[in-house]
Amino acid sequence: MSEKQPAPSTVNYIYKIVTASSVNPRYTFPRPIPASHVFALSELDAKDGFIHLSTAAQLPGTLNRFFKDDPQVVLLKCDYKRLSGWKVVKWEPASNGENFPHLYAQLEGENVESFKDLVKGQGEMSWDAALQRARQEGWLQD
Repeated sequence: MSEKQPAPSTVNYIYKIVTASSVNPRYTFPRPIPASHVFALSELDAKDGFIHLSTAAQLPGTLNRFFKDDPQVVLLKCDYKRLSGWKVVKWEPASNGENFPHLYAQLEGENVESFKDLVKGQGEMSWDAALQRARQEGWLQD
């Protein structure tokens, strides 16, 4: 991996995409989320040694690349400044050259400001419409 790069100055929130428990029960978490809850690592996170996160602007590409066949996911919304104040978050290039936030620690309930079940509508092939709905509701923020 390359050197740590600073986060874009416009980023207030970063998001973890979690496979919905209806797709894989391994990713079930309690609702409401207790502060002490530790989220299960995805296979990719465990293999790479860090937790993959995305900005709001990066979510469409991440969802459509890695979760295109899933009908539902859960987005965990984390305050970037708060998370990076307590844990190691590095901005590192992905295979496409774009810098993504990577968390080098456990993601716990106390790090999650809120969460949203994101569901593709009937016949929707991509996540774009679901993300647009989340933005219109005011939940998805930069």
